[in-house]
Amino acid sequence: MPISLDPALAGLPDALRGEFELELELGRGGMGIVFRARDVVLDRPVALKVLPPHAADEVRERFLREARTAGQLSHPNIVHIHRADRRGDYAFFVMGLVDGENLGQRVRDRGPLAPADAVRHLREVAWALAYAHARGVIHRDVKPENIMIERGSNRALVTDFGIARTERAAGLTAEGHVVGTAHYMSPEQIQAGAVDGRADLYSLGVVGYYLLSGRLPFEGEAAGGVLVAHVTRQAPPLASVAPQLPRALAAVIDQCLAKDPAQRFATGEDLAEALRRAMEGAVAAREPVVVSAGHRVLSEDQAALVWRRAAQLQAEAAARLERETRAHATRALGAEAGAAGTAGAADADRGAPPTSTFRLQEVEAAAVEAGISQRFVALAISELPSADAQLAAAGDGGTRDRVARSLFGQVKHSLSVSRIIRAPGREVLKAIGRSFQGLPYRMTLRDQIGPHPLDGGILVFKLPDIDMSGQVGYPFTWLRYGMYARELRATLRVLDHDRGGCEVTVFADLRPGIAPNVWLYAMLSATAGVMGGIGGGIAGALAMSLTGAVIAAPVAVTGLAVGALALAGSRASYRWAIRKATSELEELLRAIDVAQRSRSIFDEDPPVLPPPPPASGDVF
Repeated sequence: MPISLDPALAGLPDALRGEFELELELGRGGMGIVFRARDVVLDRPVALKVLPPHAADEVRERFLREARTAGQLSHPNIVHIHRADRRGDYAFFVMGLVDGENLGQRVRDRGPLAPADAVRHLREVAWALAYAHARGVIHRDVKPENIMIERGSNRALVTDFGIARTERAAGLTAEGHVVGTAHYMSPEQIQAGAVDGRADLYSLGVVGYYLLSGRLPFEGEAAGGVLVAHVTRQAPPLASVAPQLPRALAAVIDQCLAKDPAQRFATGEDLAEALRRAMEGAVAAREPVVVSAGHRVLSEDQAALVWRRAAQLQAEAAARLERETRAHATRALGAEAGAAGTAGAADADRGAPPTSTFRLQEVEAAAVEAGISQRFVALAISELPSADAQLAAAGDGGTRDRVARSLFGQVKHSLSVSRIIRAPGREVLKAIGRSFQGLPYRMTLRDQIGPHPLDGGILVFKLPDIDMSGQVGYPFTWLRYGMYARELRATLRVLDHDRGGCEVTVFADLRPGIAPNVWLYAMLSATAGVMGGIGGGIAGALAMSLTGAVIAAPVAVTGLAVGALALAGSRASYRWAIRKATSELEELLRAIDVAQRSRSIFDEDPPVLPPPPPASGDVF
């Protein structure tokens, strides 16, 4: 499908034909427009930035020259520039495409970062800038939008080095405009003075101020007023706007914002080291520091249980997909996931690595490396706070599971249903909150486990009890009272291939309901067998009184027949309850989708209609 372009860029696809195909506009700014594109020759996705076509020729040449200079940089925390070139009136450069979001989006969607997370990203950017500065390259436009956070690795990557300058470059462009973004520019940059790497560290200090407080040192819509403030006014101390932060950490950010470059940190390495010492000092002094979920420590037994449970969840999900589609590709995926689950369980049985504890990041990384999806690892980890004992019983070898399997023919430890919703993740998250907590579902948010839900965290909702008044229809009859589930977990996954959609998965843990169902169905089967035996005995006694013959067989045969029928009925009833509970989860996700589409069209949620009055003679 052809991409829609501004009239000024109408000739760009033809100019790039045979080399790059434009797929989607990712963003735009004063220095150009960024597209997601495909490198036709190498068959790989890339980010392609095009200079506005109305730019002067000398601006284009400088743009290409500076992009080629930045293309010489190769660092783990810098997005590499593959190529800088010109086709007709269009100057462009090609960068690696990062699957993730920028820090500006992250703070706008989730609020200020936890100090541990902010410090990690700031240190990574400081190392990247130190590498560039050592080679005479200054970024000149360090801001949250130019720092990408890679999905999965959570690594910070500095991008848009395409307007970087060497230390010898002038402060103004040929058109007389300051290069940079007003809210993040250093005083010497604004005044067109001598600029070195410390100007980037000033900008990174503003980024840190924003990440930790959600505010900027100088806020205002008028760029001119912000520029004047950066030159003439001292920024408010970070501790004055975010008093909960460790004092040493706030002091490091304040030092970055010194007006005199000589009073800032000399290099990016110095800044990274100061950030490390500030966090270690805060931990030693027992200051209130929010620690990232990845730093949580698990015991050997907990780590093994997480691996085993995540493998089991993945195997069950793969089996469900295989049954639903019966397509060859999905069968292959199911077999692959099942193999990964078997390997994960075998690894757990061999025992955890020879250490007493593991950081949560290490547990996640080991599971993903073994082929287990990160989503199932997160779900398994989410059960740890309240379900260590349940995790221990997650395998199929327990007595409870063997009895349940003989009674039901199968054992379901969990139910999970997924749905793709065509909307940005933030909007879908809002729709989940409105739908889950509103009528008719009336669920209560019990906990939020791990990182923010948009980063893979888990939302835990408590299922409501049935409203015996009958005023509100109950949507979880089979899930709550047939399978004995007590809560739901929900996850979001932004789709890599579709920036405008995400996958929502709801998960119900059925293990707490296995034992009650075993007792219930066993009691019903036994009762049916006994009643059948009694009926057979009565029939035998009646036949004996009529014929005078002793008939014992009807007692046994009738009892066995009725018991067998009861067992078959138990299995059918169990499968029926599973299907009904699954339908209830599917209807829940459908409600989220409908609510989101209604809001996007009408700017409001669909109305919740009252239940119809009970018919004459109905109990509810």
